[in-house]
Amino acid sequence: MPLTSIMFARKSCYFFARPRKSFLELCVFLGPALKAPQVRRVDRPSKARLVHPFHIRHRDEIEAPVTAWLREAYELSDVAASKSLDRPKPKPGPMKTRSKAERETTPDTKSERRRRDGVSQ
Repeated sequence: MPLTSIMFARKSCYFFARPRKSFLELCVFLGPALKAPQVRRVDRPSKARLVHPFHIRHRDEIEAPVTAWLREAYELSDVAASKSLDRPKPKPGPMKTRSKAERETTPDTKSERRRRDGVSQ
């Protein structure tokens, strides 16, 4: 049986569903860890978010706590994505350059040594 997932995302995935033979597995991405009987375990896929998988066996189980978690994950996904987009990218540092005297006395790379020694590739 192939593994099938249905992902729900705004700017980043906030939950996904995996249909199984006897239940629907929901995995909700939230910031804080949930302590509820429905949550089977808590995993950390990234620094900012935790994934909370739980099973839905009947459609009547989609009620108050589950809908609140989905709403919270939906709102959190937009905030988390905008924070990562607003963060400035690090600039590369200055390149190290060697003086002419250093270049003449100490070849750094294999290609510089080959050039100095007259070895062709």
